[in-house]
Amino acid sequence: MEFGMRLERLLEEKELTQRQASKDLHIAATTLNGYIKGNREPDYGTLIRIAKYFNVSIDYLLGVSNVRRSIEEPLDVREGDLVGIYRSLQPEKQDLLLEQAHLYHKYDLKQKERKKRKE
Repeated sequence: MEFGMRLERLLEEKELTQRQASKDLHIAATTLNGYIKGNREPDYGTLIRIAKYFNVSIDYLLGVSNVRRSIEEPLDVREGDLVGIYRSLQPEKQDLLLEQAHLYHKYDLKQKERKKRKE
């Protein structure tokens, strides 16, 4: 998956508009759109800001790795169990597991947003 596709997915997951993300990242909306469409590439400083903003690694953004963030602390038992299960599956089953995880994550974000609106 290329940079623009990953960036677009991250925006969708966080339910952000390009306008809001570009404002938060201090770049023009047209520039961010250019990254997504593959017409432009960010400089190193911008790439670092994008990675920090979405809490992902630069390797993930650039498609070098499918690991979203570098593991700075060891996995706990449950995380290790999940990784072990994932690695034991056939590629098509890995895709399904990942898709399901994205759905759970999106649902969780919506629940948090609803809770925040009620406060």
